[in-house]
Amino acid sequence: MESEIQLKAKTITYYVNGESQTTDRHKLTVRAILTNAGFTPAEDYRLVRDAGNNTYTNLDEEVPLHESEKFTALFQGPTPTSHGSLA
Repeated sequence: MESEIQLKAKTITYYVNGESQTTDRHKLTVRAILTNAGFTPAEDYRLVRDAGNNTYTNLDEEVPLHESEKFTALFQGPTPTSHGSLA
């Protein structure tokens, strides 16, 4: 009788701005990391890997993920201003 080996995908937990995210993939695009963490539209944010302070500017770049890795999403989109009068 042959023994059956089942391979189970390892879940990786990583953090974006302190909020935990999980995936079973070892690489995700910058866009996927931002979008999965709720930072939309992704074009308005940049992603920084906290260890090493590496900033990703290409949303389609694949980022290797490691357990408990931390990222910071920084807003870089347009900031609305008020046009009221001070009279």
